[in-house]
Amino acid sequence: MDVAEVSKKMKIQQITGPFKNEARAVVLKGLEERFGFIDPSYNPDLKDIVSSYSREKTMFFVCVFDNAVISTGAVSYEATGIGRIERMSVLKKYRRSGIAKIMLQHLESWAQQQGYEKLVLETNKSWTSAIEFYKKQHYEIYLNEGERIHFSKCLV
Repeated sequence: MDVAEVSKKMKIQQITGPFKNEARAVVLKGLEERFGFIDPSYNPDLKDIVSSYSREKTMFFVCVFDNAVISTGAVSYEATGIGRIERMSVLKKYRRSGIAKIMLQHLESWAQQQGYEKLVLETNKSWTSAIEFYKKQHYEIYLNEGERIHFSKCLV
């Protein structure tokens, strides 16, 4: 895989019906790789991604390369001025190529356009690669809650 080629030809866009099944598969595959299994009841938002993420100041994005979804990410409303990063996932063969960083930057930019001043997110404590990734993107831990680590980043 040529990273430069992928980053030149990929496109990040708002989720649409034609990509909803692929987006769901990308997210679930990532969760299965991390947890070793999938319990669909834990992911009700993925049953209909388009409508789940169509609320005000909420958006689900896909990164498309060669007409296939290779990465996902979403921003949802948390509180006044605060958005939540969710559903960050990159297909395994595209990891460590900068795609997650590009997606996160896209989410942050979109969040700023929506008037968010701060973003929060959470990840599992055992997911050390995700924790290190968010730290490198200037997210700071504000709560260490047993199995979950909570991060925040000021956008202003």
